Amino acid sequence: MSLQVDLHELTEGKGKQTNFGTMLLRLIFKADQHNKEQLRKGFPNAVKMVETYKDTGEILDLPYD
Repeated sequence: MSLQVDLHELTEGKGKQTNFGTMLLRLIFKADQHNKEQLRKGFPNAVKMVETYKDTGEILDLPYD
């Protein structure tokens, strides 16, 4: 799996995935700016994917961090 698959499942699927990548993306969607910056330190690709999706609706194909 990739972050792309996880984000697609989270946004357009049934949302029942419970793997680490999907749960991380769900957390990033909910995080305030301070906590998002903390998450970016360890998971820059995941944060970039969520920000891009929120801004443009595009789902990037980035590898796991």
